[in-house]
Amino acid sequence: MIITKKLSKRFSNDRGVFDLDLDVEKSTIYGFVGPNGAGKTTTIKLLCGLLKPDSGKAFIDGTEVLPKNISIIKKKIGYMPDITGVYEQMSVWEFLDFYGAAFKIPPKKRKSRIEEVLEITNAKEMIDYQMTSLSRGMRQRIGLAKTLIHDPSILILDEPAGGLDPNARIEMRMTIGRLKSIGKTILLSSHILPELSSVCDRVGIIFKGKLLVQGSVREIGRQLQEKLVVEVTVDSDVMQAEKLLKRIEGVESVTKIDAKQLSFNFNGTRNQISGVLGLLVKHGVVVRWFAENEANLENVFMGLTQREAS
Repeated sequence: MIITKKLSKRFSNDRGVFDLDLDVEKSTIYGFVGPNGAGKTTTIKLLCGLLKPDSGKAFIDGTEVLPKNISIIKKKIGYMPDITGVYEQMSVWEFLDFYGAAFKIPPKKRKSRIEEVLEITNAKEMIDYQMTSLSRGMRQRIGLAKTLIHDPSILILDEPAGGLDPNARIEMRMTIGRLKSIGKTILLSSHILPELSSVCDRVGIIFKGKLLVQGSVREIGRQLQEKLVVEVTVDSDVMQAEKLLKRIEGVESVTKIDAKQLSFNFNGTRNQISGVLGLLVKHGVVVRWFAENEANLENVFMGLTQREAS
């Protein structure tokens, strides 16, 4: 649904985006991750046709992003910025009706469409609220409703949970999940990495304008992790398990986490790691839990960006 091929926009030698190859599949949530100034907003503007690239191409649901195709692109994309600008003097109904008219939705269909987007964003009770009275979380929900008003197939959401309290973040996460379930494709830019990890099918990490890696968090973690990290919980003598692990070939840095739990690095393949478990059991260790400690998005992001910066 979103494809870029060597997409570039240069503002200076180290500012802009360079040879970007994004690949966002239909009905998935793609997390777009990067520090401030990495090129996320520039990428979004290129996808929406708000900036002209210096080189490369971008495609939205098969349509190339070109000036002659902007009217088609606008119908396909719903863009929600990090801060939703509102007309303070309007009610929620008037605000959504205004945008419905801007997208040329006929008046007879506009009422039902407003009700639909308020239902999707769990904001039906706000229909008669004044925009000026809305909290940050409420404004984000109405901003998302406005983004959905013309029923786009692709949503580009820039920091939708930024500045929200924990309850509002949970509500936003649930709403994004509902949007995926009804077939929307979502490009989600955020700095709240645990939030991204919990909702995204795939992520792309951008740093200094370059896409460093993309894929599932698990896939990326496995690509970057030099050694496997394994956690073991035992129901027997933990000291016995620790001594045994230290004698096994490929096992390094055995650490006691608590009275029954150990962690170690394994300098081998995933196919070989089952042999470690077999040796523990063979020597009388009662193993309750034995599993690889999967990389999380925060660790992947920090490790990758620090490597690039050095």
